Order: sequence, then C-alpha cells, then structure tokens
Amino acid sequence: MNLNKIAYSVFIAFVASLLTLISVSALSSSERDAADDEDLAPITLDELAEHAGAESCWKAIHGRVYDITDYLPNHPTDPAVILEWCGREASEGWDNKRPGVPHSPRAEGMLEEYLIGRLVDEKGEPVESEAATEVPGNANGEVDSDQVRLSPAEDERLHRALLGLPLDGRYRGVFGDGGEMQVNVQFDLHDGTLSNVSYRHLAYRGVDYRALDENDDLYPVWVQHQQLVEGLEGQPLAAIFGLYAPERLAEDIDGYSGATLRGNKVHSAFRDALNRGVYSWP
Repeated sequence: MNLNKIAYSVFIAFVASLLTLISVSALSSSERDAADDEDLAPITLDELAEHAGAESCWKAIHGRVYDITDYLPNHPTDPAVILEWCGREASEGWDNKRPGVPHSPRAEGMLEEYLIGRLVDEKGEPVESEAATEVPGNANGEVDSDQVRLSPAEDERLHRALLGLPLDGRYRGVFGDGGEMQVNVQFDLHDGTLSNVSYRHLAYRGVDYRALDENDDLYPVWVQHQQLVEGLEGQPLAAIFGLYAPERLAEDIDGYSGATLRGNKVHSAFRDALNRGVYSWP
C-alpha cells in the first residue's frame, strides 16, 4: 500500500469519526432539549395571549415561550416590528427575519436568556409550531428525490420572485412611532390586485379607533380610515401610493379635513408588509 492510499484511508477514517461525533452530539442535544422542556412551566395559548403588549411581551417560538419585555428597548428595529408578535405563536416571524432568512445563531443564544416556559394546549399537550412543515418521505422517513418537486403554485412563486414581482398571498405590516404601534394592516394579493384589505390595529396617542362608538368625537376619523381601505379594494397594488393624497380615497366628514387622515402612516404599513414578504400562502 503506497503513501497516497494510506493518506486517503486515514482521511476517510477521520471524516467518518467526525460525522459520528456530530451525529451523537446532535442526538444528545435533541434528547437534552426534550428533557429540559419537560422541566419548563406549561403555558397555554390563552395565557400567552394575555401578554400581548409592550408592558408585557411574551411570544412562543418552536414550542417554547419567551418573556422579551425587558429586551424590547434594545431591539435594533422599530418596536412595532416586534410588538406584532407579542402574545402569540411567533415561529414564522423568527424563521423569517427577512423573507426566507432566519435570525442568527447569536440571536438564538440571546433568546434563551428570556426562556420562561413551554407552550401547551388545554390538555397540557405540546403545541406544534405554526412554522413546522412536513417533508415528503417514504415509510423509512427517507426523502425520495422524485417527491421533492415544485408544485405549480411554488413554481409560479419562484418565477415571480426572480422577476421581482410581489407574490400572491396574505400580507401583514405595521407602522409604529415612539414605541407605539399605530397602524397594522392586512391584505391579500392576487396577480397584483388588492383584496380583503383591513386594519388589525389602528391607534394614536392611546386612542383605539376601532373601538370607538358612533357618538365619539373621533369616530369620523375611523370612518375616514375605513374609506381608505375600501378605496383600495380591488385596485392594483400601485394604488397604495394614493394614500399620500388620502382625500382622493376618503370623503370629508363632519368638518374633518383630509389632513386628519394619516395616509402616509397607512402607506408605510403597506410597504412594511411587502418588505416582510408573504405572511401566509393562498
């Protein structure tokens, strides 16, 4: 046996040993994580939903619950970005810091400092992450390469993404200022056309416009904002630029001028939604 063959054999043995160590380490880590989860306090979805604001922000990521209230002032982006995920299952947002790009390992390490429990249902069973997906495989759990194919819808998404076109799906976006979420919009896109446009949140200086009664002085402002989204319904996506001139989309009500409408903030929420990418597929 010449030196080249000896060197090759040693290299193969080294790689095999390294892979074995990695596999054992991953398995041990997985088993340790599962055991650690059993020691965590169970937290239900209803309990999680009680902590949905800046004063107390909990979120669930891949079955674990984190209290990130103290971290909010240190988050590098606008607080409104992270406030949207408070009080809910947030795996999707965590796995898509930008569309298709998860948070970094460093961020994962920081997150563990805020771990307080594990997410369970009413029966005490673990709640599966909303971001979890099944990978097609055979009876042995092995992935068949013939099964890993793009569906027509996925193929269409790929082509639209490559062309820089907005993808069909549901979008959510926010606008915040001074640590307060002011606008949270939701809309659907299909072939570049807007539909199901609505507000998930609309507030200013502590006033929740969606909760106003018809007799409230500011109720006309809420009506005007509703007219904004109604005016966008069925319109091409480019119509959101009309929000810079909101008087074109909403009528003047009870002496309130078009300037009362904060159309630029609504527009910013739309742009935020597009920057985040599809929230859920059709």
